[in-house]
Amino acid sequence: MSVFDLPRLHFAGVATTRLPTGPRGGLLDLATNTALTEEGPYPADQPVGEYHDYLERRGVKGTNFGGNGHFFIDARITGAEPEAGVIARTDPVAGRAVDLWGHYNPYLATTFNRARVFDLDPSSAWTTTLMVGQFCFGREGRSHDVGYLCTGEVSGFCPPRWHRRGRSTVYQFVVRRADGLSWLDDAAKSPAVTALRSTVEGSGFDGLVVQFGLSDPVVPAPDSPTRWALAGTIAPWRDWEPRTCPAGRLLVPRQPGWSPLTVAVTEDHATVNLVGLPEAGALQLRTTDDRLVARLPAPGKSGCLVSAEVVAQPGTAALCLSDEDGEVLCTEREITLQVDDACLFVEHPRNDADAGQDVEVPVRSFVRGRPGAVDTVQVRQFFNPRALPRDPVACAPDTASAAVDILRLRPGRLDEPGHWSSSCSLRTDPQGLGWFTVRGARAGSARLGLSAHADDVPSDPEQPGSAAVCYDNDDVLGYWAGAGGLSVRVLPDDWRLDDLSEDEVDYDLVYREIFAPYELLSSFMADEVFSLADRCRVRTYADLIWQMSDPANKAKTYYMPPTRDLTEPKARLLLKFLRAGQKAGEVPLIVPAAERSGPKITTRRALLTALRHGASIELAVMLQYLYAAFSIPAYGAGTEYVRRGEWTPEQLRLACGRGGEDRDDGMRGALLTVAREEMIHFLLVNNIIMATGETFYVPSIDFGTINNELPVPLDFSLEPFGIGSVQRFIAIEQPAGLAGEIRRGDIRGDDARGPRHPYASLSELYASIREGLSRVPGLFLVDKGRGGGEHHLFLRESINEVYPDYQLEVDDLSSALFAIDVLTEQGEGGVLRGTETGEPAHFDTFLKMSELLMTEQVTNSRGRRAPWSPAYPVVRNPSLHDDDPAKEQITDPRAREVLVLFNRAYFMMLQLMVQHFGQRPDSSLRRSEVMNMAIEVMTGVLRPLGELLVTLPSGRRGRTAGPSFELEEPPGYTARPDVAMRAITLRFRHLASAARACELVPESTAETLEFLAERFRTSKRFVV
Repeated sequence: MSVFDLPRLHFAGVATTRLPTGPRGGLLDLATNTALTEEGPYPADQPVGEYHDYLERRGVKGTNFGGNGHFFIDARITGAEPEAGVIARTDPVAGRAVDLWGHYNPYLATTFNRARVFDLDPSSAWTTTLMVGQFCFGREGRSHDVGYLCTGEVSGFCPPRWHRRGRSTVYQFVVRRADGLSWLDDAAKSPAVTALRSTVEGSGFDGLVVQFGLSDPVVPAPDSPTRWALAGTIAPWRDWEPRTCPAGRLLVPRQPGWSPLTVAVTEDHATVNLVGLPEAGALQLRTTDDRLVARLPAPGKSGCLVSAEVVAQPGTAALCLSDEDGEVLCTEREITLQVDDACLFVEHPRNDADAGQDVEVPVRSFVRGRPGAVDTVQVRQFFNPRALPRDPVACAPDTASAAVDILRLRPGRLDEPGHWSSSCSLRTDPQGLGWFTVRGARAGSARLGLSAHADDVPSDPEQPGSAAVCYDNDDVLGYWAGAGGLSVRVLPDDWRLDDLSEDEVDYDLVYREIFAPYELLSSFMADEVFSLADRCRVRTYADLIWQMSDPANKAKTYYMPPTRDLTEPKARLLLKFLRAGQKAGEVPLIVPAAERSGPKITTRRALLTALRHGASIELAVMLQYLYAAFSIPAYGAGTEYVRRGEWTPEQLRLACGRGGEDRDDGMRGALLTVAREEMIHFLLVNNIIMATGETFYVPSIDFGTINNELPVPLDFSLEPFGIGSVQRFIAIEQPAGLAGEIRRGDIRGDDARGPRHPYASLSELYASIREGLSRVPGLFLVDKGRGGGEHHLFLRESINEVYPDYQLEVDDLSSALFAIDVLTEQGEGGVLRGTETGEPAHFDTFLKMSELLMTEQVTNSRGRRAPWSPAYPVVRNPSLHDDDPAKEQITDPRAREVLVLFNRAYFMMLQLMVQHFGQRPDSSLRRSEVMNMAIEVMTGVLRPLGELLVTLPSGRRGRTAGPSFELEEPPGYTARPDVAMRAITLRFRHLASAARACELVPESTAETLEFLAERFRTSKRFVV
């Protein structure tokens, strides 16, 4: 059963946990989620750094105060076990990687997503829980070189099992066949994997079970992650078996230093699951009446399982495990009770009658490892006094656990009646299933103990039933393993926040109520993302903060905060904060006036020319999509148009979505998403260029001349969003096969090539580049593994399904071809797998937009008025200059002031990119402060300025201004990093002063520019 079933794979390696240890220091009150000092709560308006210094003096920051909650492994298949005790180490799967990834993040469109680790109850040592979103094995190197053999989705929490305090823990999860377990093409090359697949897909099995133990923790340096020895097993799984707890007959330890273990006895073999145990010698499996069942060899390196032939069947007798000298190490607990979801967050109820926060808990009972009925299952709660350091009753030394009820319990399911009490009893059916329901009584944490007999309840002679027994005493671990239990945290009572209106919600309130404890008890946000104490950055990323904290995402690894203890009222407060920031300012009002195949690339020079054309196109495409997105009013302005009666609510949703409440951001959001992916395409092309030894290429895009400079007949223009612009976007993104040839009778035009446009489409250009990459010898000059450009934002879920480790690196032909395929997949679709993935390519996105716009105009006639347009009346190709008839000069002095500021900020974004790739060409983009600040310019400066410009008069009657993306000078690399940082600091200071001087510019934009200037002035991380 479960890991006892054959065939199975064993793996081993190293696991790394970046658990944030600050909340463990005893200075967090779980009743209010408040950071404490000896005098009481630390004031939220005081400096965060002073509190961190205080924690340092107290010595309670822990081993990884800056932990970000990531969990990852470096593991390999050590062998396959086709028959009990027979380990095959020559199968092709041996040595291949095993990976535990997080869930795909649809908001940031990321690959390389980490699994998560968190404490359900940070005041307890026994609730460290894992979350895994995707399980994969079989890659060799990067998955786009030698791919995975199997991938699958994982859901739910993985609670800790079989603790040995500070020494080892066991975790388990399943990959259900019904939830997307995928066997990839190369799986057939491994006999072991083929056999495993055949078993799982056969009758009686429902997926894979993955079990592993973490042991021998090491913290290599202060304030660093913990590294663990890892050993585990992959095997077939049945749905009647536990998901998160080892299956089999449970043996509870009688010796110090041992944890529980499970056993399975078949007609031929006895197998002992020793996951998480220390090394041991030869063992004997016996019955409690001292009959030998099997002699087991000493555990080897094959994994966590030891098998031996059965000497005699145990019959109905209980089992025990002894050493060679006959000393009994473990004895069987014949009735075991388990809860798969053994780590549970419960929302505090609004009042005593609020059933909306009740949680139903399924219980599984097993008799000698098989599902079986139990007449009486007792459920008792034992609260944790350390979770409530401000409560004098809870912290009193003579307080018994029964005196403080964290929960109310009743037997049965949610819709069944019952009496609420501090404890309850239930029964399980012949399939071993039973239920009870919990409701929060007060904020805090508790352990629920499940027992089949009254004498199973742990006791302390001095404090009967005391909570200290449940949280502090190693001796009761055997009780918890055998009798069963779960950890529960009741979240604070924050329902008062639901009564606040949007007008009452500002940054100070949100920081005090939500952000402060996370800033005070962990430094990872400030270290790795941005400080939640930075007002301007919180405003900039308010929509993303809400999306990451949306209660609908609690089951996903990317959910924030990493401690997962944000209440639903506080999450809704974030949505109110987002909506408050979207309120419309002044919106403009118009009043009556007083296929051909391209040339073959055979030389390095021609290939680099084509790649630079590709980079120019990707940047130009991104800019025009951004312009079109900015031309659509933001949600707050759209609501003002609805109020005026100029838009309908349906038109608001079509243009702007739901205002950030969910992923539907309308056509505006879809344009921004496509623009972000185009930025990734620009970086991908540049990664190929740099892999050939060339420098990062930043073209200067002139929308007055660009259409005459490119080898592809594309029509680039900065113009408002509408049916006309969408048709241009469709033409840019269309697959090569849709660019047909021209014929008139016997006259054909497919062989004629114009000198200006040798490629009929962008798709043709990339097809020629792809062929040229394979054709030109000696192209790649970087060392393997030093391709640079490491990043994983704005990539599709279809890529993440098969290549979850992908990070844009280019260092050889294979990775370069894959990069071309990735950008072509996102643009036109059907490339990476040869079929459509179900995700809309850019081409499909624009086809849908065209259909929606035309349907809206046909079905909602406006008489003799112009058809409804979701865009401001922005000018076409705005410019600061009057030197090109293809562009429109912005003459209004107020708009010009903002436009100059926008263009100089755009220059700084590109300058930071150039500086990164010149200064640290093969380093991680995502960990580069310079590149991260370039993204900060894009989101915190360019976006608000662009959204402002499209509402300002342009100087031409009836038209508003818009961003022009003009450069006063080309960005260039400064060879001395210290000088570069001073120059960058100075430029940001000037921009900040200009922003402050312009009364139209939002205060948050000036704050962001001041933040950037100070960041580059003070941080040494920018300088190599």
